Amino acid sequence: MTTQTPAVKELTAEQFRALIEQSSDVITVVDENGRIQYESPNSERVKGWSAEELIGENVLDYVHPDDRDEVLDQCATLQAERGVTDEEIEFRFEHKDGEYIWLSVTGAAPTEEIPVDGYVLTSRDISTRKAYEQQLIEQRDDLETLNEVLRHDIRNDLQLISSYAEMLEDHVDDEGEQFLATIRESAANAVDLTASARDLAEVLLRPDVDCETVALAPILRDQIETIQSTYGHASLAVDGSIPEIDVRGGDLLSAVFRNILKNAIQHNDKETPEITASVALTDDDTAMVRVADNGPGVRDEIKEEIFGKGEKGLESAGTGIGLYLVRTLVEGYGGGVWVEDNDPEGAVFVVELPRAD
Repeated sequence: MTTQTPAVKELTAEQFRALIEQSSDVITVVDENGRIQYESPNSERVKGWSAEELIGENVLDYVHPDDRDEVLDQCATLQAERGVTDEEIEFRFEHKDGEYIWLSVTGAAPTEEIPVDGYVLTSRDISTRKAYEQQLIEQRDDLETLNEVLRHDIRNDLQLISSYAEMLEDHVDDEGEQFLATIRESAANAVDLTASARDLAEVLLRPDVDCETVALAPILRDQIETIQSTYGHASLAVDGSIPEIDVRGGDLLSAVFRNILKNAIQHNDKETPEITASVALTDDDTAMVRVADNGPGVRDEIKEEIFGKGEKGLESAGTGIGLYLVRTLVEGYGGGVWVEDNDPEGAVFVVELPRAD
């Protein structure tokens, strides 16, 4: 049994006119000079102007002055290509009430398939969407300002705490020295947290994670040296050599390794945390960075959860912001991150990045 394709029903001229009148889009036909030759009847509902008021007018006279150059460029492209353009142009159009509305417009030049004496413009009112986008931009700017101010004030207070802790070193006994060490360590961890909060805010407030070609070795070596100087009681080493390769990453790739290395130390229950980093190249054009530690390890049931937003992981006072930032960045670079068991003890954090060379 064969199925027959139903015949295409031809619409009458009256039916086409009714469709145009009921459409939310406005159809405009202009000549080569931008003079309006035809305006669909629904123009008054969208633009405020009736079709009779606009016919004979130059459409550019209603375009916001700041948008006219872009509109002219698009019109020139349409005239040169003489076809349909799927690229939407957005600009402000003067409403009859004197205000400007935002229109999204596509165009078509006359062809054999479009036997119209002029250029056909299809306009849609996007003012509500534009207002929402502007609101989001303003909220993002406000959040960036709030984040910057709070981090600045918090870091200033933490510096004061650290300074006074140093001044108290000669005024406490052995038992008090232990408390001072806890204060200094907590202050240093809090400073690190403000850096992670800055990086995470930068990522979340961007539409996409910036991805480019970066050299892996200097970034990883620099973070190992920085963390070693910050946490003198820990032992950081590189197993083998770090290959001089390029990977897909960005300016925040250093934050990935910084947070993983810090996590391996801060959640370590040994007197001397031992951290070993290594890099292996796979057959599928990826680089795998492994950071192994001698800590308590990560239970199977939370191996996935520790990368979640706000997860604490190993019953610590941490917020999970660092590992959440790690996953957000790495996945934005087209890679992956997970945790495995170390042998004989501890955890191994694995970062997989696409090679760029």
